[in-house]
Amino acid sequence: MTVIEEPQPFVPVKNHLGEGPHYEQSTGVLRWVDIIRKEIHTVNVVEGFKSHKVVQFEDPIGVTADIEGTDDEYIVGAKRGFAIVNKKTSDFKYIKKFWGDLAKEERANDGAVDSRGRFWVGTMNDFHMGKPQPEGVLFRLDPDLTLHEILHGVSIPNGIGWSPDDKTMYFTDSPTRSIFAYDFDPETGSMSNKRVLWKLTDETGSVPDGLTVDAEGYLWIAIHEGSRVIRVSPEGKEVSQITMKAWKITCPVFGGPDLDELFITTAGAEDGDPHMPAGAGDHGSVFRVKTVAKGMPANRFILRAK
Repeated sequence: MTVIEEPQPFVPVKNHLGEGPHYEQSTGVLRWVDIIRKEIHTVNVVEGFKSHKVVQFEDPIGVTADIEGTDDEYIVGAKRGFAIVNKKTSDFKYIKKFWGDLAKEERANDGAVDSRGRFWVGTMNDFHMGKPQPEGVLFRLDPDLTLHEILHGVSIPNGIGWSPDDKTMYFTDSPTRSIFAYDFDPETGSMSNKRVLWKLTDETGSVPDGLTVDAEGYLWIAIHEGSRVIRVSPEGKEVSQITMKAWKITCPVFGGPDLDELFITTAGAEDGDPHMPAGAGDHGSVFRVKTVAKGMPANRFILRAK
């Protein structure tokens, strides 16, 4: 397996739980969240760290996506559901709640938009509820704002993506240590024929976290408490890895002018943990590394109802 040289931090911040990196191709801006601190961070990838900005919100946000037809707003999966954020004013407004007016002790975690503009977001137990239980749901928000509950019994939803031909959908429930593949119908958004594409089999406590799919159909998978990102073929074979100077790797995304760089978010960690490897000290930073592959442009949510 090819090992890619350790990248240096691109944005040397100390995120508590950096997650959900998203590259906005129209503006060259990388956006990510710190779920625990209820923050959204942005940085222009050409201008670098000097352009770094942070906005704090009342509710934790797990994932963001662009909206077709506008660069003034974007959509997020947050504590209670899907919301729109205004870039200039940072105004935050829910447009669809997971459980209506019912308050539940869950929150959005990871998600992604499919080729037909539907936003898929998984929920899980909120932080103060202790160890995550299999009580989460994978939701799908359609452009007409109808909400569908697709999967139940999820513990920590992560790593959603699709193959370049749109025939396969990938989904991770991290405690299973597996990336699941499903046959996918892009016209209806239906999933079927669940199987394990790849499973983490080392003897550590690490788990697969977020993922992204490149233009060749290979998956790039963040290994939480594993200090690496692994590239896995469409057949489930590990072909290369990026070793990291942080421990809790959370999610990669392709970005840059040519979509040939990976931007990788990480979470904070306590130095001295007996399971953490020596030399892992850039916890919470965002990393940037040139790759042998190119990504695919991010899909935008299509909002037909306001």
